[in-house]
Amino acid sequence: MSHQLWKTLIKYRVSPNQIYFLDCCREKIQPSNDLINQTAEKHVAEVKGLITEKGVLTHKALNILDEFETLLVKTKKVVATDVLGDDFQKNIDEYKQYFPKKLSTGPGRQSARELKQKFVWFFKNYPEYNWEIVLEAANYYSYECSQKNNQYMTNSSNFIKKDTMSKESISKLADYCEIVKEEMDANKEL
Repeated sequence: MSHQLWKTLIKYRVSPNQIYFLDCCREKIQPSNDLINQTAEKHVAEVKGLITEKGVLTHKALNILDEFETLLVKTKKVVATDVLGDDFQKNIDEYKQYFPKKLSTGPGRQSARELKQKFVWFFKNYPEYNWEIVLEAANYYSYECSQKNNQYMTNSSNFIKKDTMSKESISKLADYCEIVKEEMDANKEL
């Protein structure tokens, strides 16, 4: 967790519950009574000048929420870079090229944003693989499918991670990475 988030709470003298309450007010959603005492949080926010008696957020409250949200976004970017490496965007773009633009079942290539999220999951769950192996596995899968006119080829996103009906996540990419890794290891032994 990012220490910077807590510094922001301390700087503005607000609690995580107040951030949650204020964000719910901004997004016009009902806060969960299981999580916070809405009446108490509204009173504290009024006393601190974060919300008017009519329930309108003040400029100060909006600034706090914006700063907090900016830190959350930066934290997500740091996580992606830490897990995927500095050149992850180049690697994702190369990965996409191994899939046809269109498959018989729909688009073959998904957005870089969607793939980035899937790759974060993949590398967290399969740290034994690297981009070299991943790209070689995608190339191998693509070649194998092209020999069958891409008839049963999965799209670029589902190849990385697909959730089953039983809420399990499976990865064809991991299977192909294992094949590639075994071949690489066998070649090193020669």
